[in-house]
Amino acid sequence: MWIALLDAGSPTAICSHTSLEMVGFRGFGKESSVIHLVVPRGARYVALPGVHVHESRRFDEGDIRSFNGMPRTSSPRSAIDAAAWQPWPRFACGLLAATVQQRVCSPHQLEAALAEAGRVRHKAHMQLALKDIAGGAESLGELDVADLCRRYRLAQPTRQRRRRDASGRWRYLDCEWESPDGTVVILEIDGSHHLSVEHWEADMKRERGVVISGQRVLRATVGEVRLETAAVVADLVAVGVPVLP
Repeated sequence: MWIALLDAGSPTAICSHTSLEMVGFRGFGKESSVIHLVVPRGARYVALPGVHVHESRRFDEGDIRSFNGMPRTSSPRSAIDAAAWQPWPRFACGLLAATVQQRVCSPHQLEAALAEAGRVRHKAHMQLALKDIAGGAESLGELDVADLCRRYRLAQPTRQRRRRDASGRWRYLDCEWESPDGTVVILEIDGSHHLSVEHWEADMKRERGVVISGQRVLRATVGEVRLETAAVVADLVAVGVPVLP
């Protein structure tokens, strides 16, 4: 990283995914193998293998923060840049959700950084996603549920509700609704990691504890929520999720 920084001259800073990873962010695959730098628009630099240099009109010395003596952009700015520099809006929204879930940034910090960014790619998608993230959505699956509820006029759920199960253990539930008759309906969204044996067994034990406590639990994969939306909605309505007038 120092070689890349010194080659690019000043001002320059570690940015995007690399900057986030410096403070503990994890989970975005091949981006971890690339060093991301930001320089002012028009700066001169040499193309180095494994280094992605981003030119920005809104970068100067005032945007640089120090981490163990190394210049980097702030975590909120790094997250917004990483999201805006990707071609897919869904990836952008998922990255913002992950930074909040991993406690790297707060929704308020990301909203402020997005407002300062001006016109950037995927801004409308990110603004909507941040409203859902501020409401508790911490994954792409939960963002999909928020969109599903808007499109089919279902009541928005409470997200990441902390409840005790029948054994007295605290559980965090993805999405929760209270039906008109007072019954609690829970939707748990399973990503690919839930297919591993250790997660699968833990999920089964967790679900038994929740069901025994008297709540209705439905499970769906991320793929079902995204691609078989009408079927998931029909099941939610059938077990009592409120439909808005």
